[in-house]
Amino acid sequence: MLDSLLHNCKTAWSEVKDNKKHPFRFFYLATIGNDGRPSLRTVVLRDFDSETLFFSIFTDLRSKKVKELGQDSRAQFLFYDAKKMLQVTVNVSLVESINNDLIYKSIPEQSKKDYATKMDPGSEISSPGKVEYDFSKGYFTQLVFKAETIEYLQLKRPNHIRAFFTSEANWEGTFLIP
Repeated sequence: MLDSLLHNCKTAWSEVKDNKKHPFRFFYLATIGNDGRPSLRTVVLRDFDSETLFFSIFTDLRSKKVKELGQDSRAQFLFYDAKKMLQVTVNVSLVESINNDLIYKSIPEQSKKDYATKMDPGSEISSPGKVEYDFSKGYFTQLVFKAETIEYLQLKRPNHIRAFFTSEANWEGTFLIP
């Protein structure tokens, strides 16, 4: 049963790329802020490799998350499927930050704006209509993370299911008390 739980997670993450309505498409990324506090935000899963357990997201190179990951490469993901009452927490480490023009050129024109603001993300502006863009600069970056641990929790009756998997044990799982 443990193998099937991990397999189901890998399958779900692999399906996200082709299914824009998949519940794991949008997930939470937690980093460690410069003040030592957790910093949490919603991100989009852009790619997943089921063999290496590498996850990819896109972001602006000047974003707070990039700065925080530069200080401490450890992070945590939280995926949630409300219909299945399934929560999956993944401890990860940033392994690569890639400025990939080929990916940037392939994304929809409207989405390119997300990586082309003249001012850094998080900068103060007087109103939402005051955002200016500079498409000549390349702030698009792909962040690649490697999974280190995975914790699976599904709430169901008669028994909740909780399991833990780690790369140190070659992804052999163990059940935990929910």
